[in-house]
Amino acid sequence: MNPYLQEVIDLHEQIEALFRSGEAQVEGMVERFHPDFSMITPSGVEVGLQDVAVLFAQRAGSQPGLSIELTELQALAQWPDGALIRYRETHRRPGQDATTRISTALFSLQGDQVLWRHLHETWAA
Repeated sequence: MNPYLQEVIDLHEQIEALFRSGEAQVEGMVERFHPDFSMITPSGVEVGLQDVAVLFAQRAGSQPGLSIELTELQALAQWPDGALIRYRETHRRPGQDATTRISTALFSLQGDQVLWRHLHETWAA
């Protein structure tokens, strides 16, 4: 499988485990991001890597029963040391409406490590 698409899948499996039951290690997750990582949240707020690390730590175990479904994974562009990936991400929790966002992620390849460089999420209509 394309390593950039695989990275999207792998990180979201860790996010699901962390949020659902606190089973993932925040430090290991943060190492998957470029030091200059930036993100535009679905509500339009720009955050950096430190903000994401705090969010991961605060949400550990906070969403019992969470499942995250990824669909429509697509490499929009790829070059020797990076890629631009688009995907649809749906969060489901027992007793609540599902939420879906469409995301575009920019990746950087440093050595053998795929790093998240930028992420832009938008709520799906």
